[in-house]
Amino acid sequence: MNSTELKTVTPIEDVREDVADGVPNEPPQPLYSILSEKQKIFTVCTCSMVTFLAPVAANMYFPALGPLARDMHVSSSKISLTITSFKIVQGVAPLLTASFSDQNGRRPVLLASILVFIGSNIGLALQSSYAALLVLRCFQALGSSSISLISNASVADVVPRAERGRYMFYSSLGMTIGPAIGPTLGGILTQFLGWRSIFWFLCISSGVMFCAIMLFLRETCRAIVGNGSVSPQPWNRCALQFLHQDKQQAPDYETQVITRRRPGVLATLGILLDRHISMLVLCSALCFCGTSAILSSLPVLLERKYSLNPLQIGLCYLPYTAGGILTRWNVGTVVDRNFKRHAHKIGEELRSNQQTQRQLRRMPLEKVRLELALPFLYLSCLCVIGYGWIMYYDVHLAGPLVLLFLFGNATTGVNNSITTLAIDLNAYRPAATMAAMNTVKHLTAAGAVAAAVPLIDAIGIGWVGTFIAGLWFLASPSLLILYWKGQRWRQRETSEQD
Repeated sequence: MNSTELKTVTPIEDVREDVADGVPNEPPQPLYSILSEKQKIFTVCTCSMVTFLAPVAANMYFPALGPLARDMHVSSSKISLTITSFKIVQGVAPLLTASFSDQNGRRPVLLASILVFIGSNIGLALQSSYAALLVLRCFQALGSSSISLISNASVADVVPRAERGRYMFYSSLGMTIGPAIGPTLGGILTQFLGWRSIFWFLCISSGVMFCAIMLFLRETCRAIVGNGSVSPQPWNRCALQFLHQDKQQAPDYETQVITRRRPGVLATLGILLDRHISMLVLCSALCFCGTSAILSSLPVLLERKYSLNPLQIGLCYLPYTAGGILTRWNVGTVVDRNFKRHAHKIGEELRSNQQTQRQLRRMPLEKVRLELALPFLYLSCLCVIGYGWIMYYDVHLAGPLVLLFLFGNATTGVNNSITTLAIDLNAYRPAATMAAMNTVKHLTAAGAVAAAVPLIDAIGIGWVGTFIAGLWFLASPSLLILYWKGQRWRQRETSEQD
């Protein structure tokens, strides 16, 4: 079979076509990926470390807000607009690149994005006006936006559904560590070297990441390399692949997959019209809004209530990160076990590194993922209420820090579970799916960040926390409906297509 004879899959068809009654005698399935487990972890972790640049760029900035406002001779509200504009661009920009990434490869998009990111950081480090700061922050967001999609997409490329729970921890590691390490590093750099050093740090670290991708990160997009056995174009290979060409396996073109649709903004946004995705987006966007509001307002509250300096403020983000890292054990591992439990209930045998059509026809994917997302969503509600009122009554600093730890664990658990389900439902367009979801999340979060401090000034952090928890609780029925009816909807859609 030559490279032009590729298996064609329509959008959303990857799972929906698999829900009809199973075929009794299914042919043996090829390996989902030829990569070893260590190679998978290395690939996903490398992508995740590159993804680390996106939240670091957003959150390193927080401790420098005060010094920037003073040096630019503008108000805190105007400086906050640079955060809002960053999130708007970060939400919209991936619509232009996500579908391209799904059809033409992860590495080209990743490398081009990092080059834009490097250039914008050089400009930010050298500029001295508010207008330049605002414009260059938008270019910085443009470069970092596509970076944030690749990690989750790489999981869908190399890991079958039954094993994605623990790998989602590795893929989200950069996004989990970034929000805490970013303010900490930003606080240290601002305190001792000034705010310009933040952008020089980002420039240098992104340059290191660029070199790491060129040397070590292989192309994983299944439209290009299938299960990894098909060689990409020479210009799209990393240095390691050139060194080990003699070990290349025989190509299995049957594992290559492309979609019929061409890359485009409308095709990506069309994913949101699917009712499964729309319900996931509703809950995911509200969670992201609330989390962004809490984290972006934390420096202001810590400075007002506890008189902390930028370095101390940055360190106060560490409990949130520690809670997020804990999800590797109390969410990721449990999700994989839950997948096996449901497979056992329906009499399906799971084999390592394989994914059969029969399993996916019968697996209740919505129940597998949401059985953990829902409890963690309700725990998030309790955490944000507790955090708000503890901060309102000026309890000892240990109080809000403990709540931030629990908050980080709960919200990361919700996000990972929802993201895993979304990728399960759109396995052949993971980057486009994440781009569509991120567009809604970042655009709404931009408004939440802009409104957070004025709302806290108006009604207090206690009521703001209660309001956020109320929104999350009101959004939870969307997940409950999907939990009970999601599989039946997939079955009905498949029968209508047939």
